[in-house]
Amino acid sequence: MLVLTGLANTSQIRAQLPGAPAARPEFEVASIKPNDSGSTSMKFPFPSGGRLTSTNINLKTLISFAYKVPGFEVTGGPGWVNSDRYDVTAKSAETNIGVDQYRLMVQSLLADRFQLAVHRETKEVPVYAVLPAKNGPRLPEAKPGSCIAPVPNEPLPPRAPGQPAPLVCGGFFTGPSSLDGGKMTMAQFVDALSIVLGRRAIDQTGFKGTFDVHLEFAPEGTALDRRRVGDIDSPANQGNPDTSRPSIFTAVQEQLGLKLESQKGPAEMLVIDRVERTPTEN
Repeated sequence: MLVLTGLANTSQIRAQLPGAPAARPEFEVASIKPNDSGSTSMKFPFPSGGRLTSTNINLKTLISFAYKVPGFEVTGGPGWVNSDRYDVTAKSAETNIGVDQYRLMVQSLLADRFQLAVHRETKEVPVYAVLPAKNGPRLPEAKPGSCIAPVPNEPLPPRAPGQPAPLVCGGFFTGPSSLDGGKMTMAQFVDALSIVLGRRAIDQTGFKGTFDVHLEFAPEGTALDRRRVGDIDSPANQGNPDTSRPSIFTAVQEQLGLKLESQKGPAEMLVIDRVERTPTEN
């Protein structure tokens, strides 16, 4: 097991150098070790309480979380960033940490342990425009208690023993053939839909409210047919995909009154400039 310590002191030294950029927050300790189980399932529950724990995760998923971009918009780098798997446990001295700070801490972890260097680049790519269908949207009104509202800089309540992780308002779960979200804005839903589709979706609905989502569809033609990512303890991830369900395109139209239209549009890609396969000790 490789253990990383002393990062807080390192960041303080960098911050004191003349002209040095502001230091990113860092985990106090972290362990990264290869996972050779051969399993295709990843476990990446929402970080809380100053801890981040992931099992059998590939580097691309960690990069996607750290830089808040979907995996299909992470380009460059060797093929092993998709195929190699790791178990990662990291702990901060602070416990009241918001998700944006976790992202910065994972950025630091990737830079220190995998020597990751990236840059952003805008490209014209195929996208899906999300539009009202012929008879208009049919979006379920957000119900009280359907999700837990996150509090800035405070951890989520711990999951009850034997129970799945709570659904966060504005967040979502994907299963083999489903998408569930609570009190989502259209922008949040479109981001979730982008992950399911494996292609950037763009909101052209004009809808300004919030709504709950329970979308059922066949996995064929979606990114969920090629990978299984998320909290594998969630109810949505139990069981096998239902191939009798409609396509994602039909489901969006029939269940939500929306339609997907293929177009070209700009997308900001995250380009991997450098990455090392074996994590260093510090």
